[in-house]
Amino acid sequence: MQLPPLSRAPFQRQPEDMVRRFDHWLESEAGQAVLAAERAMLADWLPKLVGQRALEISGGRGRDLLAGIRLPWRCSVTPVHCADEPDDDRSVGAGAAGAERPPVRVKACPQALPVAKNSVDVVLLHHGLEFQDNPHRVLREAASCVAPGGTIAVVGFHPLSVMGLARWLRGGASRPGWSGRYFRPYRVSDWLHVLGFEVEGLAGGFYNLPLADRGRARLRWLEWLGGKLWWRFGGVYLLVARKRAAMMRPLAPQRAFSRQRPTVVSVPVARWRQERNTE
Repeated sequence: MQLPPLSRAPFQRQPEDMVRRFDHWLESEAGQAVLAAERAMLADWLPKLVGQRALEISGGRGRDLLAGIRLPWRCSVTPVHCADEPDDDRSVGAGAAGAERPPVRVKACPQALPVAKNSVDVVLLHHGLEFQDNPHRVLREAASCVAPGGTIAVVGFHPLSVMGLARWLRGGASRPGWSGRYFRPYRVSDWLHVLGFEVEGLAGGFYNLPLADRGRARLRWLEWLGGKLWWRFGGVYLLVARKRAAMMRPLAPQRAFSRQRPTVVSVPVARWRQERNTE
């Protein structure tokens, strides 16, 4: 039997410029349509959240998708090699003034976030798994930032959608928008369950193809048909899970042990038995 090498990577290594190309694709007409569908999904979910701190981890430049949240402190983490936008000179404490101000922007590696454990109430992972060499580690790092009882949301591309299947038919798996590694939401939910989360729900959107406006207009019937028949298999999905709170197990009350009976016979009884034996 031939044994596999120990240095084998669990996932295929992504090109170094894939994140940059995907970020540029989001500025196109097709990318803006995908972002509009994602914002529509988040608009129904963000106002329901409560807490103090929210964190957005993006696969490219932060698009401020947490703008509709009511939490007073927001932060956006972008990859280090995504340097198309000018560096933000604001300190981390600048975003604590209120939710109306723009979020704090931090450039860091998604696999080693500069965030304390159990310190954030809401974490949004926006396409943070598709373009990473080790998506398990990225998800584990994001999950460790969530406080007990907090929420994590994963936005990703669905491989079983019309968009996911068409990228193989037209041979566009290496192009931005069609590239990356797509993960089924049920697979991501299994990872979250191992990390101590309970999945609350799933939402889908964008049932068309990532084409220009003219091409999507010809296939607009897919958007209507997908929302009616296969709403779980949209081109993008929103998976929401809540971190299980650490439950303290109460100790059973200690029972008072009954007092042991003395093993030595009392003197009157001993004398009675001795007198009876002499008779």
